[in-house]
Amino acid sequence: MRSRSIRRTLASSLAALALAGAAATLLPADAVAAGRTQPDLFVELMMTDVLNPAEGETFRAHVDAYNGGTGESGPVSLTVSVPAGLRTTDLTPTDGEWTCAVAGATSYTCAHPAVAPGWAPRLWLPFVVAGAEPGSRPAITATIAPQRKEISTENNTASVTVAISGSCVVRGVVWHDLDRDGQRDEGEPGIAPGPDGVLSVRVGARQGQAIGGGSATVNPDGTWSLTTRTELLYQVWLEAASSYDRTAANVGDDATDSDLVSTYQWDPILLTASGEFEAVHGGEYVVDAGLVTRS
Repeated sequence: MRSRSIRRTLASSLAALALAGAAATLLPADAVAAGRTQPDLFVELMMTDVLNPAEGETFRAHVDAYNGGTGESGPVSLTVSVPAGLRTTDLTPTDGEWTCAVAGATSYTCAHPAVAPGWAPRLWLPFVVAGAEPGSRPAITATIAPQRKEISTENNTASVTVAISGSCVVRGVVWHDLDRDGQRDEGEPGIAPGPDGVLSVRVGARQGQAIGGGSATVNPDGTWSLTTRTELLYQVWLEAASSYDRTAANVGDDATDSDLVSTYQWDPILLTASGEFEAVHGGEYVVDAGLVTRS
């Protein structure tokens, strides 16, 4: 009895092993590798080297095709779609191992050898602003076409928008607030440029990779005006002789108050600034500066 039981148990075990082996041979190779050796390609990062290009200008966008999986990918194919308002342009030799071609005015096609896990080869491509409306934000889209089965294909497409610059006017007046009430009253004079008055008025953006702003010319009556680019957050910075301080900001009527809200230093010169404001195409922004005699 014992020997027959052992034989039956052995036969059952062998049959189970045979079935398991047969089932394993029916599984696709990718299923065996799932979660252990599959790649996972995705567009990790897209950015432009200029935040606010204008009509006729060329800018570049970069794409990072990252492999976040655990296995090497096959060769990578990437299509970059160019929206209306932008167009492709001639390519210069590409850094690294990317090979790209212009596929008409509306796309680039690029190829890269296999990407190892944890690696993100970077690609730079040029674009020309051609017919985009100022203030619009066309989206450039990059799509990866995997050569091997991936952990997920839902992250194979990403986009970046680019703000198309127009023009706006930033202007104001620097005046002497004689009664220190924060309002420009009748008879309160403008402050002229010079070593004893206004040293400079600058319109600037804090965003990196932005184009716009500049230094304004201050007139003898304290008025100034600058036409500049848009789709940015601007501040106005004023430098004046240290004999001055800024008056109270945003007191009463906005048409006659002072818009300087921060002071960064008093000596050896006064450095003061407005708050940030968003500049859009066709806008006109008034930033007035009231100064008082420093006590």
